[in-house]
Amino acid sequence: MPISSLHLSTEQARSATSQTTWLAIISLFLGAACIQLVITRFFNGQMAPDVFASLLHQLVQTKGTPSLVKSLVSYLIPYSVFVTYTLHLALLLAGTLLILRVFIVLGATLMFFGFILLWGLTYMGENSWYFEFLSPALFALILAVSIYKLHKESQYNFRSRLLGAVIAPRVSLLTWSCSIVVASALLFGVFAMSRNGGDYVFTVSALSSITIAVLSIASKYLDKYRNTPPKQDSTPIVGRWIDLFTLTIGVMLVFQVFEDGLLNWFTVEGYRGLINSYVEYGNTPYWYRGALSWVADHAEIFMPIQRIFETFAAICMVILVFRFPVVLLTTGLFAILSFTEFGVTNAWPPAPGKPPAWVFELLLTTLVSFTCGLYYLLDAIAHKSWKHWILGPKIFDSVSDFNKCFLFIFLLIIEIIIFSSAPIQEETKFIALHFSVLSLIPLFFIMIILDKYRAVTPNIDFYTNPNGKNHNQLP
Repeated sequence: MPISSLHLSTEQARSATSQTTWLAIISLFLGAACIQLVITRFFNGQMAPDVFASLLHQLVQTKGTPSLVKSLVSYLIPYSVFVTYTLHLALLLAGTLLILRVFIVLGATLMFFGFILLWGLTYMGENSWYFEFLSPALFALILAVSIYKLHKESQYNFRSRLLGAVIAPRVSLLTWSCSIVVASALLFGVFAMSRNGGDYVFTVSALSSITIAVLSIASKYLDKYRNTPPKQDSTPIVGRWIDLFTLTIGVMLVFQVFEDGLLNWFTVEGYRGLINSYVEYGNTPYWYRGALSWVADHAEIFMPIQRIFETFAAICMVILVFRFPVVLLTTGLFAILSFTEFGVTNAWPPAPGKPPAWVFELLLTTLVSFTCGLYYLLDAIAHKSWKHWILGPKIFDSVSDFNKCFLFIFLLIIEIIIFSSAPIQEETKFIALHFSVLSLIPLFFIMIILDKYRAVTPNIDFYTNPNGKNHNQLP
């Protein structure tokens, strides 16, 4: 008899874990990024209306700014006071909701629009990284749509849609609180190394880590009011959203491979110069900078290794093959790069006095990638099949052949248009974007073709017992 038609017993409620747990974890990470960004911008003076207005005027005067962006910015300039306070209050509210895991759809939507606005105002800036605010915005958009779609299922009542699902039913509030205290101490160290906050770096680090910790503990306390929804066979559904997070990271990595090549960082001398800049201007421990110096001295070995791996990982994450090993290994690379770049400025070449890069610029991608990799690892353990491990489950099983053909034709037309046109600007980031799109469309073709050979997901989830009996069913 399906468990969905019964009330959960106390033991079942303790042992059941909603598949939305994976999305809830990502929600925590996105919320932490919002909170830290708002606090940092407040102490840096970036929330001041005159500073915000100056940024808008600078963007209007920047050569190459798209006319649509100029029109929008020109409209916002008279309302700079209202816009800057509304923007940061919206991001603060978004971070609070995402960490508390209440009104997740609203929080993620606010984060998406807030970060899209920040991206639109900064991506034309000198030496700004194209995905600094774009990738958090895309992650927030995926989270908002995924939670909204999952909550439309009948087993989610109003309380579940309002408060979300229990994230760790077997973990007590005390254990959770102790873990959060340890994690917040680590976050304080990370924030301090990033030098975010300038002269107020320790204030920003302490206030950010404490705020995130308090909200995380409050989120666990709210579990007593949350329902534990019955474990339906939602693993394939959640898996598709995890795939979309992975695909987004893969697209970002494709862009980065091209941009690094155009910046000559994938040459021996360019790679050595890049590593030496991290040694000179980074804020990592001395022993780590010593290791980086050794890597720089052997750039002829490490440069091709990193280039080959990044290219291979980007391709695999876009066409969605070798999911759990590639995503976990790429997470390791992201973690190393995040740690290496702590305290380094976005400006190139780095120079004293320049503001350091935002700590979550790459750290957020690292955390999301780790969540996806862990999901794929547990999924691979649950499905002992070489086809499942290599190609993964089907992605377009609900898409008809006619629609696949239509998608093929549409992508082919886009490829022809882009191939026959030149980059809109000669700046490196736009040339990299042009070549990225040219490369991504054939990869999307391959992803669709491979779907024919992917494994059909059996009707099991991570919680199927060793004897093959699904806990979703009662005897």
